[in-house]
Amino acid sequence: MGKSKGKGKQKATDTPSSPPRPYLPRNYEIPERTSSLAPLHSQKRIELLRQSNHDLKRKASELSQSSDQSNPEDFLWLRQEQVRNQEQQYQALFEGLRESFANGELEKEVFLSLASDCWTKRAKLTNEDVTISRQRARILQELGEAKHKVEPDHAAAYAELLTNIWRSHETPAGWESRNQHEHSHWKDALCHFYDAKDPEDEDRLWCPIIKEYASSLHRTAAHIVPHSIGYSNAGYLFGEPSQGAKIIWSLRNGLVMESTMEKRFDKGDFVLVPIPTDSGQPSRWRFILMNEKLRSYKIDVLSRYKKIGDLDGTELEFKNENRPAHRFLYYHFVSTLLRYVRYEKPGWAEKRVNLPTGKIWATPGPYLRKSMLQALASVIGDCEPSEEVFDGVFDGKGGKPPQEEKLIAQEILVDREQRMENEKFELPIDM
Repeated sequence: MGKSKGKGKQKATDTPSSPPRPYLPRNYEIPERTSSLAPLHSQKRIELLRQSNHDLKRKASELSQSSDQSNPEDFLWLRQEQVRNQEQQYQALFEGLRESFANGELEKEVFLSLASDCWTKRAKLTNEDVTISRQRARILQELGEAKHKVEPDHAAAYAELLTNIWRSHETPAGWESRNQHEHSHWKDALCHFYDAKDPEDEDRLWCPIIKEYASSLHRTAAHIVPHSIGYSNAGYLFGEPSQGAKIIWSLRNGLVMESTMEKRFDKGDFVLVPIPTDSGQPSRWRFILMNEKLRSYKIDVLSRYKKIGDLDGTELEFKNENRPAHRFLYYHFVSTLLRYVRYEKPGWAEKRVNLPTGKIWATPGPYLRKSMLQALASVIGDCEPSEEVFDGVFDGKGGKPPQEEKLIAQEILVDREQRMENEKFELPIDM
């Protein structure tokens, strides 16, 4: 997420020129009428979590009333436990709703609406959880300063602090803002790398998916691994902890795309999968449509293809021998697959991209850290990754503790859900 031009980060104590929307610590209570739509075992699980949350709220209330014994550490611990409890409630609710839907006990439109609400709230709760973990020292310091007031109000100070952290785009991982000049320079280099400029008109650029030249106004330099996941996370994912910036801005982490296709790529409406090639030959890539609802959508550009479904299964065409890196497209493929796994019948997504080789990824290789793939599967897809997906992982030395890897996976989840926040939620196929 970028910052305003020419403005530095604001401290939590700064007075904003235009008041940001205040952060209010919320208790996302699940209505009884909603939880009753889940199976009985899910309802019991949610009720146990509700009771635990009520105990935490009671302790927080008692703490706030005894200001002489109140301290920031206790307040922050209780707040984080409440957040995690509520995230677990929504996870249990989602799993229950998914089970009811799979069993034919819940209509599609009802599931669609409730599932969307679950993941929106889970992402918000996860964002707060990760913010507390990543910014703990800063939060404790500022809450400690509030303690010296006559009547310290930790809840109010905490709410103000998070308002300013998120207002100044200080996301949990300290994600680096994308400088527009830097991105423009990268786009120019990307066009040169792929020889994308039309020899007869340099303002026209080639899209290897649509296979047409068009005005640069209709072409976007697309990151495959999003810039917004942060340099440190990118470095760790690919086993090069000190090379995060180099990975994100690698020319092999980009493609020149038709602008609307770039948005669909970012959403995971389609993936690019490898076609087996002979050793020493440039890699070949195939377009696989994941969102079946788009099959009949018209392509709103001049192209030999009239509908998005016409692109399904077609091979990309490049103007030279340079290609995107397998490991970056593998990351996009896996993260897309995991997101689809949430909503689909078991095995649907894997079958959708099954290749003639019998594998879902035709070129095995050490692309992603294995333990991180497991963390991503747990956080993003609520699942365990299939053995087929492990063809693209490495064990790697210098791994982080599981809790730290979970934090990274949560940051990636929050980033993806925030980028999708204004997009219409829909199931990718009619079930």
